[in-house]
Amino acid sequence: MSLSLTRAIVEQCPTQLTARHRQQFSELGYIALAGVLSESEVVAARQALTELTHRLMQAARRGEGEVKQARPGATLNYAGPQVVTQGGGCAIHFEAGIDPLELSDDEAEDRFRKIHGYQDGHPTFQQLVAHPRIQGFIGDLIGQQMLLKDVMALSKPPFIGSEKPWHQDNAYFNYLPLELIGTAWIALDDTTVDNGCMHLLPGQHTRGALRHHHTIDCEILADRIEPEQAVPVELKAGGVLFFSAMLPHQTPPNSSPLRRRALQFQYRGVETRKVSKEEYGKIFAEADGTPASCALAYETG
Repeated sequence: MSLSLTRAIVEQCPTQLTARHRQQFSELGYIALAGVLSESEVVAARQALTELTHRLMQAARRGEGEVKQARPGATLNYAGPQVVTQGGGCAIHFEAGIDPLELSDDEAEDRFRKIHGYQDGHPTFQQLVAHPRIQGFIGDLIGQQMLLKDVMALSKPPFIGSEKPWHQDNAYFNYLPLELIGTAWIALDDTTVDNGCMHLLPGQHTRGALRHHHTIDCEILADRIEPEQAVPVELKAGGVLFFSAMLPHQTPPNSSPLRRRALQFQYRGVETRKVSKEEYGKIFAEADGTPASCALAYETG
């Protein structure tokens, strides 16, 4: 069976995955499915995101949280402020140059860059992270029952939504074995090349860890990959991209007038274990043993 490396394979969501889907995931490191969520589920997820954002911003204005500024000298993806809830369970990230507390609730919801730690913030999210066509499918592809590791809501506001450079998700983590971790990326808007859809390097999850460093963000060293081989994955709202945490991927800036929102759920297998960053650096390392993770990366500049 020959699988395409030149264009994204997107198919309609099946009732259940087959050996063909598992083979593609094994060989290319991803599968992309249209219509995983129904129109009503997409609407509910968007509404939940709006309600959560409004509630968190209102709490911050009451002093039930704080605005954390970026460290001095931070650039681009590191440079924006965060609104952090009491206890630090949930945070809203904004692009640089935005004062969150000067925004109305609607403006904040329209202009945030990322929200993390929100899985318990609304019943809709609690349902989605356990959705049989999300958690169930990633478990089928990885080959065991999966536990939720992290959640993020990723937004690229029109014209100002910034690039997320090339990286492997496992570069941010410290769970082993590496192959038992995967990501479900859920489109809440139609995603296109112009508004910042996901780009992948199919099949390159098999290369192992690629060394990361800190530039505008934590990213793979430029000489480790060939971006011209990238495949864009354009999805309609409700589509889901499932991919290995070892697969290099990237999203470009939003150059369009259309917003791009996605929910990202990251799962780990029940057999994974958490280790120190030093132990992790011995495993998530290049062939010569050089640590490749973000935690052990060198900063530039």
